[in-house]
Amino acid sequence: MSSGGNGYGPEGEREYPIEDKNLTEEQNEQLTASLRKVRDMKGAPPALQDLARQLLGGRMELKDVLDSSSGHRALGEGLAPMREQWRNMSPQERQQVRDYDPDEDPKKAPGRDGRIR
Repeated sequence: MSSGGNGYGPEGEREYPIEDKNLTEEQNEQLTASLRKVRDMKGAPPALQDLARQLLGGRMELKDVLDSSSGHRALGEGLAPMREQWRNMSPQERQQVRDYDPDEDPKKAPGRDGRIR
């Protein structure tokens, strides 16, 4: 369950859209949507979900993620399974991921089932 734009996350926590001054409005919107998906994804590592909650809750700014030991650890733990999936892909599968445009086919977006396609 996601916030649906009411300003609160699924557990009643206050949620703020990302408004990084170094990103465009569209990039901020995409980042906010991605963080909501990570927060709500059943297969996501708990540390990565917590990082998403901190960013959406305004308790951490994007620029501070890598300076935070918990943020750095969450990104490392969150990316490790994706790295392994990437290594196990054939060159053709990797090229499909590189060529994928979610605007052309949003129903087959990578990550809907927690896996890269």
